Amino acid sequence: MRSRFAAIGVILYLLTVACAWAYPLFDQRTFSGLFMVLLALPWIDYFPSNWLLAAIALNALILYLLLAVLSFLFSLFRPSRT
Repeated sequence: MRSRFAAIGVILYLLTVACAWAYPLFDQRTFSGLFMVLLALPWIDYFPSNWLLAAIALNALILYLLLAVLSFLFSLFRPSRT
């Protein structure tokens, strides 16, 4: 199942994760790393802290599957152009 819509959604998610990862490097305030933790939810409680990339990869996979299924469902209701 390949979906351009799902791929774009996951790319946007991963770009957001990259920006959230880089943000604490520029801003040293107390809660500057909170955005990265929020993007890794809900797995941040189940994985060890050094497995943050696994949580992000799992979120990206789930997001891709949900968006691909959503795209497939919308294509079922779209009229066919033949």
